Amino acid sequence: MDKTQFLAAFFESLHPVLLKPVVIGVSGGADSLCLVHLLLNAGLALVPAHYDHQLRTVSGVQAKQVEALMRAWGLEPEVGSGNVKDYARANKMGLEEAARICRYEFLVGVAEKYNAQAILTAHHQDDQVETILMHFLRGSGINGLTGMRSVETLTQFSKNIPLWRPLLETSKQEILDYCAEHQIIPIEDESNLDIRFYRNQLRHELIPSIEKIQPSFRRILSRNAKVIELDRQMLEKMTELAWQKTIVQETPGVALLFDRDQWEHLEEAIQYRLLVKAANQLVPGLRDLGFSELQRAKTALDQLAPRADFKAGILIQNQPGTFLLSLGEFDLPQTGFPQLPGESALKLTLKKPVKLAQGWQIKAEKIDKDVFERLPTAVKENPLHAWLNPADLELPLVVRQPFKGERWSPLGMVHKHQKMSDFFINQKIPRTARNSWPVVSSGGSILWVVGLRIAQAWRLTGSEVEVLHLQLIPPA
Repeated sequence: MDKTQFLAAFFESLHPVLLKPVVIGVSGGADSLCLVHLLLNAGLALVPAHYDHQLRTVSGVQAKQVEALMRAWGLEPEVGSGNVKDYARANKMGLEEAARICRYEFLVGVAEKYNAQAILTAHHQDDQVETILMHFLRGSGINGLTGMRSVETLTQFSKNIPLWRPLLETSKQEILDYCAEHQIIPIEDESNLDIRFYRNQLRHELIPSIEKIQPSFRRILSRNAKVIELDRQMLEKMTELAWQKTIVQETPGVALLFDRDQWEHLEEAIQYRLLVKAANQLVPGLRDLGFSELQRAKTALDQLAPRADFKAGILIQNQPGTFLLSLGEFDLPQTGFPQLPGESALKLTLKKPVKLAQGWQIKAEKIDKDVFERLPTAVKENPLHAWLNPADLELPLVVRQPFKGERWSPLGMVHKHQKMSDFFINQKIPRTARNSWPVVSSGGSILWVVGLRIAQAWRLTGSEVEVLHLQLIPPA
C-alpha cells in the first residue's frame, strides 16, 4: 500500500480541508492499527477510541495494551467498556448486534465530546465482501447487495456525525503487508477465529470454499457492489418521488399515514422500497429486514388486514382509503369513515349541516310524504340517507359519540336491545373508529347510527305526513 496515494485519495473523497478532530475506532487489530499509522503524520487531530466489550477474559488487558501503544505513538486515546452480554440479554438480541450497538454508541459519545468532524473505522474490502454475502443470504434486496458505503451517516446513533471508511477499497492482505513492512504487531482478538459467530463462519469456511471455485470471488463481488450501487441511487430517487406522492401524514418516529390509492398505482418494487424506507423512519438503523418480512407486510396491505405485525414492533393498520405504519399502538386516523371532530356533542338543526372531521357532514330536513314516495329506490336504500318518522321529535337534534356500555334497538330488532359495541363489531367497524362514530339522537333517544342503521322506534310506519331526512355527506 502506497501511503502517499492512499492519503491523496482519502482527502479527495472526503473533504479538501479537515479542521476538526477525527475519532478513529481502534480495536488493536491489524486493520485499525494500519489506519492510525497511515494518518499519524497527515496533519490531523486524531482521537483513537477503543471499546472493551467485556466478552473475553483478556479483553481488559488488551484494552490497556492498545492504550499504551497509542500513547507510544504520541496520541491520547479514549477507552470505554460495557457488559455486552447483559445488553444483549436485556434487549433480546444476538451478541454480534449488541456489540456493534454498544461500540458505535461509545464512538459517537467520544466524537461529541471532541466536537469531531467524523468517525473513522478500518473496514476493508474483505469486510465488505462478508457484509454483502451476509445480506444476500438474509435476502435483504438491492440495498444490502451494495454493502457498506465509504461515507455515510448512521442515523440510529447520530444525525450529525458521519462515518468514514477510508480503507474500504483496500484488501486485508494489503493491510497485513503494510503492518509487516512497518513492524506493526497487532493485538489480536481471538474471538475473530470463533466460528460460532455468523460472520466468522463466512470468513473462515464459506468464502474460502467459494474461492476454490472462483479465486477472484472477493474482487468480483466488490465490483458488482459498485454497479448495483448505481442502480440503487436511481431507485432511491424514484422511491423519494413515490414517498412524496403517497405519504399523507408523518409523526416522526411514531407513525406514518399513507394514501392507499397512490400506493396501489406504484410498481411492486417501489412498494417494497417504500416499506423499507418507512421501517427505517420508525426504527432508525433497523437491521435484518429481509424479503420475507416485506412480503408479509405487503400481503397484509393488499388483503386489507385490519392489523398486522411488521418488524421490530412496527404495526400495520388498514382501512379503505389509507393505511398506517406505527411504532406500537397508534390510533389510525379514520379518513374513510365519518368521525366526530372532538368529544363534545354537536347540535343539528333543519337549517344548517353539522361538520364532522375530514370534511364529512350531516344535514337534516323535513320533506313531504309525497316527495319521499317519488324518490328512486336506490336513494331510499342508500346507507348515506336515513328516513325517519318525525313524530315526537325534539329539536335541535344531537350528534354525539356512543356512550360507554350503551344499548339500543336497531331497525329489525323488536322489543330487544343490543350493545352498541356488539353492533359495531357486527358491522365490521374498526376498533379505532368506534369511539368517535357519530350517533344522532333526539331527547336522549337514538335516531340513527350514522351511515349504518336507524333505530326501530323511529322507523316509517306509513301514516306520516312528513318524513325526517338525515343525510351523511362524504368529503368532496
